[in-house]
Amino acid sequence: MTFALRYFVVFLLLSMVTQGLCGCSFADIQIGGARTGRVISGEPEWKISVINTCSQPQLHVTFSCGGFAPMKPVEPWLLLPRGNTCLLINGNAITAGGTAQFTYVGEPYFFKPVSSRVG
Repeated sequence: MTFALRYFVVFLLLSMVTQGLCGCSFADIQIGGARTGRVISGEPEWKISVINTCSQPQLHVTFSCGGFAPMKPVEPWLLLPRGNTCLLINGNAITAGGTAQFTYVGEPYFFKPVSSRVG
């Protein structure tokens, strides 16, 4: 009986630790934007920062971008439109606490995280 109880406690502790390590989601992606001060053809330039606040890397970071219409397309390896969503940096990882950035020229747009994969 004590043997089984010991293994149950070990299993329970490992389950809690594992869940704590994998508790990240796309909700841990913060997106902010600010004007750079440059104006091109009468439109402001914006710098967008995507920050991973998770303690683990996040891959395949995708956010909403339906209706996003910059004057000139953002480099596809930085921001790849796919219907109403956009894939950030070709799906590569944003490290724990790391930031990915891109700029665009046009009207302000409010990007919203849609999905990611913790890895």
